[in-house]
Amino acid sequence: MIFSLSKTLYRKSNSYSFLRKIYFLLALIIFYFNLIGTFVYGQKNTRELKNSKDYIGIVKHYRYLDPDSALFFVKEGLKKAQQDKDKLGEAALLNQYGMIEDNATRYKESREKYLQAEAIYRKEKNEAGLASTLVRLGVVEKRKGNYDKSLSYFIDALKISEKNKDKLGMLEGRVVFSETYYSLGEYENALKNLDMARAIDKEIPLSSFSLNMYISYGYVYIKMKEYDKAIYYTKIGLGKSNKVEYNGLRVSLLKLLGMAYGKQGDKDKAITAFKQALQFSRKIKNALREQEILIELSNIYVNDAPNTALKYLKQALEIVDKHKMSRQQITILNAMSELYKKKGNLAEALALREQSYELADQVYYKDMMKQISSLEADYDLEKSNAQLRELTLKNSREKMAKNVILSIAIGTFLLLLIILTYYFRSKYLNKLLKKANYQLEESNNVKDKFFSIIAHDIRSPLVSTIGILQLINDDEIDNATRREMVGKLTLHCRSSLEILDKLLKWGQMQIKGVRLNITEFNPKRNINRNIALLRQAAEKKHIALKVEVPDNILVKADGDHFDFVIRNLLANAIKFTEINGLVHLNVEPIDRNMVRFSVIDNGVGISTNRIRQIFELSGTSTNGTSQEQGTSLGLVICKEFIQANHGELKVESEVGVGTKFMFTLKGFQSLSN
Repeated sequence: MIFSLSKTLYRKSNSYSFLRKIYFLLALIIFYFNLIGTFVYGQKNTRELKNSKDYIGIVKHYRYLDPDSALFFVKEGLKKAQQDKDKLGEAALLNQYGMIEDNATRYKESREKYLQAEAIYRKEKNEAGLASTLVRLGVVEKRKGNYDKSLSYFIDALKISEKNKDKLGMLEGRVVFSETYYSLGEYENALKNLDMARAIDKEIPLSSFSLNMYISYGYVYIKMKEYDKAIYYTKIGLGKSNKVEYNGLRVSLLKLLGMAYGKQGDKDKAITAFKQALQFSRKIKNALREQEILIELSNIYVNDAPNTALKYLKQALEIVDKHKMSRQQITILNAMSELYKKKGNLAEALALREQSYELADQVYYKDMMKQISSLEADYDLEKSNAQLRELTLKNSREKMAKNVILSIAIGTFLLLLIILTYYFRSKYLNKLLKKANYQLEESNNVKDKFFSIIAHDIRSPLVSTIGILQLINDDEIDNATRREMVGKLTLHCRSSLEILDKLLKWGQMQIKGVRLNITEFNPKRNINRNIALLRQAAEKKHIALKVEVPDNILVKADGDHFDFVIRNLLANAIKFTEINGLVHLNVEPIDRNMVRFSVIDNGVGISTNRIRQIFELSGTSTNGTSQEQGTSLGLVICKEFIQANHGELKVESEVGVGTKFMFTLKGFQSLSN
């Protein structure tokens, strides 16, 4: 905390150079003395711990009360167990280590610790420890949504416990079975396992599994809308959760009680229970449970006091941002977006929704981020080792006052050097991070464009195909007409498949970085092929299509890009032209090296204000004259394609008269047909 304060003071006092240095130096000295005190206290407690059992006891005590202390003691305990060659103690401490990581939502690290413990228990043939570790592995898989793997671990653990008549292991197995069935929505199976667990629980002393059993009862009965039973079992659990080692479970029980009261309609009791849970979770520094309770509190206020709901969601967002809980961040951002939408603040709602989408994409690139994190972890380890060496030197000479002062001075100097090293390394890592973010943004843009084109380009052929299918389904048409319709349907399906193949090929080229495939071709064939795809839509509105393309025109461009532009401009012209209207496509050379294409309609036209926006991503889509739907992306992509092919796209329009789109491409008029 003091280290963070010193960095903040350092950043905010750029205009006061002298004061900045004084504040920064004082903060470092205070931090150093605090670090010495913490280490001496930790060393004192460490000397009083004689074996792995003692370490496990103190880790359990601190696991929810002070996770940082728990992490310190579990590492020290592992060192002690390895020195004593106490394999079972090492495995038990690895399990505790895994639980600490699990509580911090670091599931990958948690699973690694459990797997190490499992290997030791199997080698030592300790079945009780093995069963407990298999349960923890199943819990990790359940939290990741891998229910098949989770149930497999639980079944193996339960078989071991039943074979050894281990009542505690059997209780744990039934409880985790019920939790998995609850996650799968099989509430009757969950209750059956809970009833079996309760029968076992009556035969053995109280344990954490007993409290987990009451929690599971509460959740199942809430889902079954039997709220009185949920409250009954939750209160039994609360009455038995007054020990320090049950702190985390007590928070869960208080949260569950609030949920039950809320579902029952008793808002005041729900708020009271949630606030007690929130206060207790902050006391024991359990960030995972704290953000869950803040979300539940926001749900209570979402209808009657949206500003209060937003306040709690913002607090939850600060926690998940700090602890890098990506999935929780996405959930909270979406909830805040909905609240801003209800309040009428659509801009903020959209910004939050886009932020959640961006974060969802970034989840797939966590490995890259973890590589950077591992570099930071290596640095922290190096810094800690340096601090430990200095502290060891200080302890060995603590009877000599002058030497102690000298040791502190040396330590402060080394600490300053380490901070400077950290600063330059962080600066370098930030450059790597910015580069990675830029590459990610480029990849996302390519992906978004690709899927937008697919959605935009396939829709028109499918509309025509559906229209033909509806005609074929008409019992009143004769066989000759039906055969004709089947022929048209075959043509449309083949054309749609051809379009899809080309789009997929284009998408592959985009991903691999090949932007253009310039060829020389006669555009008339491409134009006729695309008009065939749109003719059904034109005939439906009785719109005449007039095409004037010289036979000897050649164009140098990407054929796929050209097809996309022609299809979209013609489709838009048909879309915004009234029934019995006219769409005219004209092609002409304008000089020795350029060819101009014009798509002209006598439709509704475009207002001056809207013309400024139609080539921007911020432009909104409008419905056609027959309420045809659009995506508003077609013209944006058309302009990009034309510019990529060294051409220019323009538009002229007058409301009520019509619209003229013109684009140019490199090309020429051949002297021979």
